[in-house]
Amino acid sequence: MKNPILAQLFMETSFASKIQQIKQLAAAEELYKIVSPAQDYPYEFICFKITGYRPKELTKNQMIPGSELLEDLPIYIVKASVRLQLEANKQGQKIYSLTELTKKLNISTKTIERWQKKGLLGRRYVFPNGSIKTGFTESAVNEFTKANPELVKKASDYSTIEPELKNKIIARARQIFQKDFSLSRTAIIKKIAAEFSRAPETIRTTILSYEKNQRKQIFLNAHSEIDPAHAAEAFKLYQDGLSVDHIAVKYGHSASSIYRIITQQRIRKLLAARIEYIPSDEFIEPGAQDKILASPLSVRRTPRGILNKAQTKSEQDWQAFVDAIKKIPALNRQQEAELFRRYNFLKYTASNLIKQLSLTSPRANLAHQAEQFLTQAERIKNLIIEANLHLVVQVAARHSSNAIFADLVSEGNMALMRAVEKFDYSKGQFSNYASWAIKREFAHIQPTRQPGTERSDFDQISVSQHLKTRSAGVEEIETARRSLEQVITNNLTEREQHVIRFHFGLSGTMVKKEFKTLKQIGDDLGISKERVRQIELEALQKLRQTLSPEEFELLTR
Repeated sequence: MKNPILAQLFMETSFASKIQQIKQLAAAEELYKIVSPAQDYPYEFICFKITGYRPKELTKNQMIPGSELLEDLPIYIVKASVRLQLEANKQGQKIYSLTELTKKLNISTKTIERWQKKGLLGRRYVFPNGSIKTGFTESAVNEFTKANPELVKKASDYSTIEPELKNKIIARARQIFQKDFSLSRTAIIKKIAAEFSRAPETIRTTILSYEKNQRKQIFLNAHSEIDPAHAAEAFKLYQDGLSVDHIAVKYGHSASSIYRIITQQRIRKLLAARIEYIPSDEFIEPGAQDKILASPLSVRRTPRGILNKAQTKSEQDWQAFVDAIKKIPALNRQQEAELFRRYNFLKYTASNLIKQLSLTSPRANLAHQAEQFLTQAERIKNLIIEANLHLVVQVAARHSSNAIFADLVSEGNMALMRAVEKFDYSKGQFSNYASWAIKREFAHIQPTRQPGTERSDFDQISVSQHLKTRSAGVEEIETARRSLEQVITNNLTEREQHVIRFHFGLSGTMVKKEFKTLKQIGDDLGISKERVRQIELEALQKLRQTLSPEEFELLTR
């Protein structure tokens, strides 16, 4: 989001009850209607309008530019509606999908996307067929068209094409495609637009409407099936916010086919994820979900996230980073138990939902629920990590000697993350367990690290010692290594892959691994050592969601 203060407020609303979140969603939509981009608004006013309470923190005196509020509110509205899983057929009024609204108003999807920036707010709904897509309430549509009659009439007139001309456009599109299969859909549309002196968007809408209504693909041929690589690419475009209709145009498939591909990709990703949790008898008690998740969290996240600051600090600013960490309040025993109980229950619930998923009979609703539970679990994990960063700094300070303090903190952060995964909240206090885990990590690296020793030296010794202590044989380790390599290839960018492979010795052979220091990797990529450290932490956070604790430990030890 554009404004970090608003991002913090919107994140906090996710911990309210579902009824309260629905009220906050409606309040945000009403606020959007009265905001002016040229005016600044007190945070206290915004918070009260959305949540109904006034903030006590220092942020209440902050002023938020109206332009940033107008940019961030629609993002919040979409994310909140996705989280709430609003069912389209249970809203008490007609909910128009993007496709239905284009037919109702005789306009293009591009026009609707432009109108969304002018005040036609949409939410994400779960439609009867299980698909999750943008929808517009009948009341919102009527209100917008009444307030903008000239805009609506102009758009409708612009998109109207006589039936005879439509038939000519369709025939010409089919003729061009049959003559040259190598031409892309976009190229054909532009060619027809020039021939008929019409806007490309009008031609695109005409062809798309024909394909949907007639259920015939003009650009379909024997090679039009989406291969696995393109399916993954289409899924990424969807995650980046591109509409299904636009993706359908790009690949020459119907919207329903793209929805099916997206659902399969989501389910494939969930099935591949390794979700580990600490079980508890509390989780199987009647009403466990209401008991554990209904009440809002008593712990607030540090504004803007100290954990994010830790990734961007230069070496000269480490003292400022340490001072900032000291200001984060530690968790008491009750808060600690509350967070760990919720964290493990969310993963337990997500795991049970994923067991019901299948690629042969995709269920979008279940996939969405599992994703939401895992997202909430990740938020809570970050809360726990931030509240315990002071342990990493304290232990690193006692073990730093001639070693680089920043490197020790990075290693300690990894140990802290692993400790969160393995801690059983019914057996003691986490701070004691985490301190022990961090000290053990430093004990592995500190004795072998002398002044001037390269990072690659002690990493290689550490990994070597770790492999020697594993009870598994070479074949098992090699199998795990290949699995790890596949996960890295599927989930990381090329730059992230380079950092992880060389920093953790995944290049080379089992006998002779190839390690590089952060500085060497930075020289390879033409970036600073600190930027490499940031990329490494971002990549490790992605891998934690897919790797089992054992595989993650194999990577980072």
